[in-house]
Amino acid sequence: MAKEKSKLYALRRKGQVLALKMTSPEFVSRFYFKHELGYKLNLKAPKTFNEKLQWLKLYEWPNNPLAIQCADKFAVQSYMKSIGKEYLLNDILFAWDSADEIDWSKLPDQFVLKCNHGCNYNILCPDKSKLDEAATKKKLNKWMKEDFSLFNAEPHYGKIPRKIICEKFLGGDITNYNIYCFNGKVTFISVAGGLGDGIGEHLTYYNADGTKANFKNKLYPTSNNPLSDNLMQMEAIAEELSKPFPMVRVDLFDVNGKFILSELTFTPGGGLIPFDPISVDLELGNKLDITEQIKNRK
Repeated sequence: MAKEKSKLYALRRKGQVLALKMTSPEFVSRFYFKHELGYKLNLKAPKTFNEKLQWLKLYEWPNNPLAIQCADKFAVQSYMKSIGKEYLLNDILFAWDSADEIDWSKLPDQFVLKCNHGCNYNILCPDKSKLDEAATKKKLNKWMKEDFSLFNAEPHYGKIPRKIICEKFLGGDITNYNIYCFNGKVTFISVAGGLGDGIGEHLTYYNADGTKANFKNKLYPTSNNPLSDNLMQMEAIAEELSKPFPMVRVDLFDVNGKFILSELTFTPGGGLIPFDPISVDLELGNKLDITEQIKNRK
């Protein structure tokens, strides 16, 4: 079953690349939007949250050098250091342009390998003695050949110089908090687990005060797991990091009370988040002001 799903996923990605090469990011975005969310994408006067994500995806982020740098899992480190936030960074142990450059003997017993130019390009290695080096090298080189920007028409990813990075393995009890900031303020939060592995999948939305939100993602069940006692501290960090952008999702790990930046996400869900109820899409859209960005483009 897993093998069949993997084949279908690879086939879908090939179709996405072909469609984008034959048309345009705007055309593909309109098609995906109607197919996934059931209503037409309005780019002239975006109102819903997903419409505004699409507008920013197509017209703002590809032309915003800071957004491109911060979406880059390697280059974001230099930015964080420049603003005095290096204490939020996980350690990058090595960086390479190709998996062929990796000297496996120099890697620690535990580590994480990532490609910096997209999402879900991660390999967690809790025990190097059990790692299939040949298979890992093959997977990394495959990812490095992919233009992630072509899968969901996210042009800013195509402007990231590709790297493979090796990060310190984070042990302990880890939760990833995805903090959605609109115009410098926390608007809502999501906490997820098991996504993509089919085992214990859940995704739950919370309000800024930590209470459970009255909406969900229709693709996943929710959870009743308690939030961290450090939530307010993480929100303060997220708001500070979000200031240069009209919208960004600040993803922070809470590792036994220590905060680590996972990434800054500018196109969460590719701008195709299936809210339930769908009315929430407009409610959230009303809270995000991109008037200045739209005005500046005209």
